[in-house]
Amino acid sequence: MPPSPRLFAALAACSLVPWLLGAALGGRSVALETRAGSALRLDLAGLVDGAELAVEGRVLATNVELDLHGRPCTRATLLVSRAFQGDGSGAVDVRLPGGVLPSGDGLLIPGMPSLVAGEEVVLFLSRESGAGLRVPVGLAQGKFRLVRDAAGGRTLVRDGADLALLDARSGELSHADARASYDYAAFVAEVLAAVGARRGAPGGVPPPRAPGSERR
Repeated sequence: MPPSPRLFAALAACSLVPWLLGAALGGRSVALETRAGSALRLDLAGLVDGAELAVEGRVLATNVELDLHGRPCTRATLLVSRAFQGDGSGAVDVRLPGGVLPSGDGLLIPGMPSLVAGEEVVLFLSRESGAGLRVPVGLAQGKFRLVRDAAGGRTLVRDGADLALLDARSGELSHADARASYDYAAFVAEVLAAVGARRGAPGGVPPPRAPGSERR
């Protein structure tokens, strides 16, 4: 049997936690009980607002290595086909916190999505940390898989089984949908509208926007 991953016990005390939480909550300060796999519930405009880099592309390869602080991270090479926001073209390397090293040691973060070589994705990513890491905005909310049917139709799928979402108005936590699907064309149109609103709003902050392309 393969060795069981050994979680880094220092995770709760290290500087990664507030950085992860800040990215998961879209940079907002919200009073809640901090626990793994919790994030602010975000619509597409919220994902755009929290992302420095938003791209569509194919995952060419992934590799687990150590970041500048000696913690495991996953380096993924993306072939970018569309950049919604930020500088992204051609082959781009992004590093996400967590992953399992060949030795079996690793860092597992509930709510953090994984990237698999060969899959097509849309990612909404935070700014880089001092260790060169990015976090999907809202954790699993910031990753969508592109699925193609036999007729060439495209659907985006988001998995959120390990994520609890905070409602900013009520302060209540609830489990994210294990699987949610989005029409590709409606999704892209809404993201582009949100990017345009963000660029045109004073201070770069877009007006509130309700989700409109999700289908259960």
